[in-house]
Amino acid sequence: MSQETIAQILAIERQAVQLHDDAERQAAKIVEEAKEAASDLRKQTLAQARQRAEKIVAEGQEAAETKQSRIIAQAETEAQELEEQAARHFEKATKFVVDHVVGRGV
Repeated sequence: MSQETIAQILAIERQAVQLHDDAERQAAKIVEEAKEAASDLRKQTLAQARQRAEKIVAEGQEAAETKQSRIIAQAETEAQELEEQAARHFEKATKFVVDHVVGRGV
């Protein structure tokens, strides 16, 4: 082989090594970028999941508070009705006892 052919082969080999090294660096860079993107996506997904969970908890608390308020209001209404009934019965019972003591109920 001639010197010129050998020089061309060596130059081509150097280019091939350079291309190979460049490809490896580019592949490593792509892998690193993919890892960063996956990490960012994971963080974003976790943040969204936390927000959704907080929203669900808040909605549940709001529903529980609404139900609690409704139950308390109903209990207060029922207590008021019972007090009114007790007052009416007390008046009747007092009148009955007084009538019997005075002798009008016999």
